[in-house]
Amino acid sequence: MKLLSVITSVSLVLTGLAASAHAQEAGYPNDLVRVVVGSSPGGTADTVSRLVAEALSNKFGQSFVVDNLPGAGGALAATTVKGAEPDGYTIQFVFSSFSILPSLNPGVGYDPAADFAPIAMVSSAPNLLLVNPSFGVTTLPEWIEKVKANPGQFDYGSGGIGYSQHLSMEMLLQSIDGEAVHIPYAGSGNLLGALLSGEVPFAFDTLTTAVPHIESGALIPLATTSAVRSEILPDVPTVAEAVPGYELTAWNGFVAPAGTPPEIVSALNEAIVEYLATDEAKTFFAQLGTTIDASSPDEFGAVIAADYEKFADVIATAGITAQ
Repeated sequence: MKLLSVITSVSLVLTGLAASAHAQEAGYPNDLVRVVVGSSPGGTADTVSRLVAEALSNKFGQSFVVDNLPGAGGALAATTVKGAEPDGYTIQFVFSSFSILPSLNPGVGYDPAADFAPIAMVSSAPNLLLVNPSFGVTTLPEWIEKVKANPGQFDYGSGGIGYSQHLSMEMLLQSIDGEAVHIPYAGSGNLLGALLSGEVPFAFDTLTTAVPHIESGALIPLATTSAVRSEILPDVPTVAEAVPGYELTAWNGFVAPAGTPPEIVSALNEAIVEYLATDEAKTFFAQLGTTIDASSPDEFGAVIAADYEKFADVIATAGITAQ
């Protein structure tokens, strides 16, 4: 099995290199490439997209320029890229909500699995179930017991309807047959403030955001949403250790309009994967608290499709709608 894995890895590298050479022989890219990002400048998504765009600029000798198009929960960016010419000169940096939004609001105008050509996943990170110490529990089993004993009596927060914090909690509540009241805040910063003040007693939030407040004792971590324990917080169990089968990770990566030539997709993939293997990238993502998840286009496409299906079920069961 190990030899087969090595042979497969070598084959993928050679295929990528051949595709890159073919694309460059064909003159790609010979002009500016637009990198659309469906969030405002300054956030994590914007920072990551700019880092990789700079690496692509250096690799290909052409400018890869980030174009921030926030609006409609990311739908503005997605529909813009969906309608672009599939020639490799418009690509999009996407994150987990890309697969969630169409189920939350069927009128957004795009299908994440059918309307795009996946290029590569970049990184992923789990959410973390956090409680304010005033809630009086220190383990996930204690939290489950308290929530189930008091259906609908406790509030929980998120950064907004359909955000990964929201769906992380809905998945958990559905798994344990529990009930709690969702309080959506205007962004993750406001959610964190409400959690620290005790305005909401518990919530899911990103691991990197929470670490300083865990170290200070202001928040107690109960469990991560990843399949395995976090290297940053190895003593914190996964949700799956108490609720088998539970897993949710927030990811990001690049896509292009459907119909983009495979040799261009492969050339971009090879360049992104090459950059993610550098010490610079490893250091950056380690400091960010996320895991590099370089993938093939097919692997990333499978993640997008699987999340689209999974969250459609969660959203339908919970009766969640965009407001």
